[in-house]
Amino acid sequence: MKPIIGITFLSNINNDSSNNYIKAISEFGGIPRPLYPSISRDAYIGIDGLLLTGGGDIHPDNFGEEWHPTLKYVDEARDELEIPLCQKALEDDIPVFGICRGIQVMSVAMGGSLYQDIHEEYRQDALIHTQVDSEDSRHEIEITESRLRQLIGKEIDEVNSSHHQAVKDIGEGFVITALSTEDGVIEAIENPSKRFVIGVQYHPERMLETPEFLEHRRKLFEAFINAASE
Repeated sequence: MKPIIGITFLSNINNDSSNNYIKAISEFGGIPRPLYPSISRDAYIGIDGLLLTGGGDIHPDNFGEEWHPTLKYVDEARDELEIPLCQKALEDDIPVFGICRGIQVMSVAMGGSLYQDIHEEYRQDALIHTQVDSEDSRHEIEITESRLRQLIGKEIDEVNSSHHQAVKDIGEGFVITALSTEDGVIEAIENPSKRFVIGVQYHPERMLETPEFLEHRRKLFEAFINAASE
């Protein structure tokens, strides 16, 4: 049986960004089930895995901080969907894969906090982690001894990048498993006590440009789908 993967979205899926997640889940053997803020909480029932996708910023009320002027595309309804969903999935040991905003939701859901803007709150000389001319930027990450390194098979690898926020204090149960090699921004976390709980700050669903990107993408999504199939 193919596993049913709940995929969180803000609204409709008729755009390239949303379709990238759906295509990746379908390509590697899962059945996508879109989850929106307007759905009943009962929609959680019956999913075998939870994919927390990219998108706008999380409201800072969720981690006890004041509103920062660089925040954009904040949607409290989406926060109210994703944070409890993540907490429930972790409680039930359902595989969770977080991408970009998703890694931030995972950490915040377990009491972590965020840099609301990397250059304003972390380091002014940090890398450009946002898109450049509508294209993802790229940089290297260093992967610690972890499930992520076992999956990817590398200590250093290149990834894409499109974010202005980052995990600051990790949530309960998580460990840091990858950092940006140049500025130390957290690029991956996982909970080693769970079947599969990995969050990455980059966008594997759209790592399509090179054979190395495609291989990195395949390894992550295959592992997630396989865990949800168990």
